[in-house]
Amino acid sequence: MFKVTIGALRAACEETTETIEERLKKIPGVLRDRFRFFGSSAPIMKVPLDIMVDDIFPYLPLEDILSLRRVNKCLYLLTHQPIIWRRFLLRMDFPIPPLRPTFEYSLPLTDYEIEQLVTQAITVDDNWRSPNPKIYNRRLLNGFHKINDLCLLPGGKYLVASVMDMGCEGWYWIYLYVLDSPWGPRPVARIQTFSMAYNIQAKYVKLRPSEDGILIAYTRRFNKKRYVKSGVASKTSHEQHVDENFRYNVVTVYAKLDDFEFLTAPNMNPESGTYSFVLDNIDKPFLELGIADTSYEVTQSSIFEANGRTYMAMIAQPAEMHFINVLDKTEHSCCIFREHTSWPTSPYRLRAFRVYPNQNDMIVIRSVTPSPGVEHHLIEWYELPLYKGVVRLTAKARYTLQNKKVRRFVISDFGTPNQTKLNPSHPDLRHTHGPPPPVSIFLEREDPEGVEHHAIYPHQQLVPEAPGKPAHYKYVYNHDSYQMATHICGPNRAKILPGSTRALICMMDGQDASDTPQMVSLRRYVHPKNAGIHYEPDPPRGEEENNAFPVLARKPRLPMPKTGVFRTFFEAQDTVDEVNAAGGLRAICWDESTGRICLASEGSNDIRILDCSHMVMPDARRDEIQRKLEYVDEITPPPPPKEKVVEGEGEGNVGAKAEAMTGSESSDMDSSSESDVPTDVETPRSMSDNDMEVD
Repeated sequence: MFKVTIGALRAACEETTETIEERLKKIPGVLRDRFRFFGSSAPIMKVPLDIMVDDIFPYLPLEDILSLRRVNKCLYLLTHQPIIWRRFLLRMDFPIPPLRPTFEYSLPLTDYEIEQLVTQAITVDDNWRSPNPKIYNRRLLNGFHKINDLCLLPGGKYLVASVMDMGCEGWYWIYLYVLDSPWGPRPVARIQTFSMAYNIQAKYVKLRPSEDGILIAYTRRFNKKRYVKSGVASKTSHEQHVDENFRYNVVTVYAKLDDFEFLTAPNMNPESGTYSFVLDNIDKPFLELGIADTSYEVTQSSIFEANGRTYMAMIAQPAEMHFINVLDKTEHSCCIFREHTSWPTSPYRLRAFRVYPNQNDMIVIRSVTPSPGVEHHLIEWYELPLYKGVVRLTAKARYTLQNKKVRRFVISDFGTPNQTKLNPSHPDLRHTHGPPPPVSIFLEREDPEGVEHHAIYPHQQLVPEAPGKPAHYKYVYNHDSYQMATHICGPNRAKILPGSTRALICMMDGQDASDTPQMVSLRRYVHPKNAGIHYEPDPPRGEEENNAFPVLARKPRLPMPKTGVFRTFFEAQDTVDEVNAAGGLRAICWDESTGRICLASEGSNDIRILDCSHMVMPDARRDEIQRKLEYVDEITPPPPPKEKVVEGEGEGNVGAKAEAMTGSESSDMDSSSESDVPTDVETPRSMSDNDMEVD
């Protein structure tokens, strides 16, 4: 019998351009014969597969699908069919991880990701609301070099790292790693930076109409004579105070995403000759777009899109903010902010900023020192600069935090995932119809050590019905802030990795002032219950959405906690101990949408990957499904020989031939009797090219 391998299936489906509906019609062709000869007397095994997929599964919650998966190997294969999980994806009423621009919703090569998106969204949400958060999976990735900084792209598939080659003094690189690949996590590309890169920012962008890519911004510094003095410009921490004069660069680097998607495709074995051939003939992946040079210290940079353009923005201390179009360097604005009327002559310094999602407005945090030892913090709302050159901005609104000692401000940059389609093939998801997530501001306080959280929720505005458009709501950020929670953590100090509705807090030893401090624990933070604004439900968009069945049998989701919004990941304590034993924490990052955490230590080249959502590793799923397919192939009988009727033969000869064929079938079925086979079973067909459907 022809043996169907996963490699053959992937190769066959890679060339197909069938729509989802066409593939749905062919699903029975994959498992029909296998179901008919499974030998089970269970009534469900006699139901036609198209009835199961079209008329039964759409009404089942996710828990029932997973229960069916445990019944037998045939149902295991059937419940992995992507069309089932695509329907769950469309019914999801809470956020899923952001879809990459190159994620082709209808193509077979992304089939294995559909179920992962659904399970990640559900489990990370439940895990962060749970009073006992846990780690679902942990892995080690060899970074090959000493890690300086880390940044995960939205969705957690790609990791950007700043590394230092310890074997060659002064060799610094930006590495791009793929974490979710059937062949395991590995490096994909790199570019030299000539000095240590820090403050890494990375986003998916569309710089050109027909091209998707990854835009990376990082900061580096040099001695003004461009001479990297040992022990000064090569300090392991850019935060360490030095007396020498430096020049600061913010560098923007671009890479086409299609190249990486091709190299990390499920059917691209990195150990194959094809992979080596592609690497030898592919263009250099990274293109340096520009360098912003300044003698002022750069403390933050950001990438955002506004008015159809992509910008890089940065803070140049103490009081300048620059906006630069990454494709047109002449479009450059230098912003100066007007003084508060209460402190017109006091010194100011910029602390943090963030552009509001889908608005031409931004939030800016400044600190003013009216007298020694006293510092006030202004949380202000500004319009984005519309002109080139030097622009003096006046705040539209503000509120003030009086005399608080704040080590660092961080603002979430989650945006509005999946609301703006990055690819025309992306589906219209239900969770994008409601209010976008808030913009969260976190304060790392000192004296006493602690965490303070403020959130800016969008306001709901009714848009009346218009010809051809039903009434609906739109959402606008109006700079109305709510103080959500305060947590005192002394004598330890907190390092916050912000998120819009949840955050990761890395507790550090408060007495350790080194560049790589000892960790105490990892904690999760989630918004408290009944916080923020109450929204009216959006009207359903179409009859299908109005009648959609819930994804989960249990409703509602796990409630937001009223208390205990800070909880420790006790299952991560062994990882914390490993990092401490290797010299302390050197770099950490996380992705809010998937709950993925990446850590690097001082004395090791390994990157520790912790997943706080449930997912089956693509390599493990490939091997598991392969074993199931091999088993089902073993129990499937060979096809019967084709019956040939010769002219002139009588009925008796035909009957004799049919009897011989029946006897052959019985022997191949391991002595199963005629009564064991359902009466409505058709003669099995040989598996032709048309039967090669993708699981």
